[in-house]
Amino acid sequence: MTVHHPTAHRWPRDGLLVRAGIAAAGMVAAAGMFAGVADLVTDRHAALVDNGVLAEVAEHRAGPWTGFFEAVSTAAEIPLAIVVVALAAALAWRGRSWAPLVLAGLTGAGSVVLATVVKNLVGRDRPASWWQLLPESGFSFPSRHTTVATALLMIAAYLLAQHTSTLVASLAWWLGALALAALVAASRVYLGVHWATDVTAAAALGATWALTVITAHLLLRRRRPSSTAGD
Repeated sequence: MTVHHPTAHRWPRDGLLVRAGIAAAGMVAAAGMFAGVADLVTDRHAALVDNGVLAEVAEHRAGPWTGFFEAVSTAAEIPLAIVVVALAAALAWRGRSWAPLVLAGLTGAGSVVLATVVKNLVGRDRPASWWQLLPESGFSFPSRHTTVATALLMIAAYLLAQHTSTLVASLAWWLGALALAALVAASRVYLGVHWATDVTAAAALGATWALTVITAHLLLRRRRPSSTAGD
């Protein structure tokens, strides 16, 4: 398939390198944040903060918010994945390139694997059943919901930004993605199925993986003789 599409941005090669550098810097920062929180958790220094946050959240739970956060948590799994894949498919068809589908698939699958591996390595218990509004079992750190949602939302923002004509609109996609990821993280703590450090580390892990994929894609585009945003 040809990769050209007239509505996609055409960044100069140096511009692609700058953007790859920004993405790589974000990746390093997110990885550092994940490592820092993981260190607190494995050294058992996070319990005081986690217990305090969850107790405060439980004290302020209310009926309408419970239904809202249950819906957010449910939508963060299969529904979100379907939406992102559909978006990637539409952009792939529009740009006559498989790249959006490959990027979405790699980001989603990689984030699931990363979260699952770390869960089993750390083996942290979830909050006790009396905290939970929805019963969930299995290991707690990191939140797989939050990891995957953050990664998918960020890759969606990246794909949409390539087909957006203004910097303001591009920033809006990114800010919207980060806001939705934060909402997913909040929903997991509100429902009592994760500690605050679980979702903080998960957001950092999801961002690390998404930015790794984005950095690699930008560098690959720069190496090609003729590069367009539809690649």
